[in-house]
Amino acid sequence: MITQEIRTIDELLQFVNSLYQKHGVRLWYRGEENASLTLIPSIQRSKKRLEAERYITNDFYTRARQIIDNPPAKHNYAGWVSLMQHYGLPTRMLDWSLSPLIAVFFATETYRELSHTDGCVWVLAPGLLNEQEGFGNCIYPIDADTTQEMLLPAFKHAHHNHELTNRILACSSTENNLRMYSQHSNFTVHNSLKHLEDICDENMLYKIIIPHERKKYFIDSLRVLGITESFVYPDLDHISADHLVNQYSLTRNLVASNRDAVLRYRRQTPMKAHQYIPPSQAIAESIFWISERTAKL
Repeated sequence: MITQEIRTIDELLQFVNSLYQKHGVRLWYRGEENASLTLIPSIQRSKKRLEAERYITNDFYTRARQIIDNPPAKHNYAGWVSLMQHYGLPTRMLDWSLSPLIAVFFATETYRELSHTDGCVWVLAPGLLNEQEGFGNCIYPIDADTTQEMLLPAFKHAHHNHELTNRILACSSTENNLRMYSQHSNFTVHNSLKHLEDICDENMLYKIIIPHERKKYFIDSLRVLGITESFVYPDLDHISADHLVNQYSLTRNLVASNRDAVLRYRRQTPMKAHQYIPPSQAIAESIFWISERTAKL
């Protein structure tokens, strides 16, 4: 597997362009905040999770279909697993993006919490992966019959098509929600416990290393290019957070540097049990606390 370290946006685009020239097709990108993590889906990172997969999926199906508008059809397994993936539940799928910049965002967005950990961007040639796995050099939509059969074991014990066991399939998203559309989402479905990097040759998979000391540079550069939290997560909370930060000319570093003080403030303030604090309110609290402290200086 070819590994390349980058330190600037220009170096990223040069390397990505060289891969495009080599393959002649669009590639997929996956950002990881920790370069040491392997390419396995979240359900496989814990033995207990994996053993409880059918319970997790069926419990989500039972509860979610009662409260969401326009839920997927009963036997639309891909639709239900996509919804689980969207809400952060463990599944047998990995997220990929058509955009290398979106992948860099995911690799660097937690640079404060992982300030001493290198990030990375994986680059995948999905057609070559599917060809190797016996699906032909083509990308199936996530709602195709083959994909549905690949996801059936996540819901039912019986698997009627044993030919799909121990295989990994690259499939394209139908982009049925705004977040998936913004992130240019695609998926790999893992019916195998093998790590993706262990089955791909050097022409299928590449690894771009982002040094930990350059993470802040990349997240700042992405903001200039319009790749912000509200772009990647197009919901009211993130839009409000971006607006508040820009309106008050506060950098995210300033807000983050006062996070502990805001948490102490919350502990001293009576709140309802299990009260949810949306990101926009958290940012607003930070701004309020900072302005109060600044006024006393």
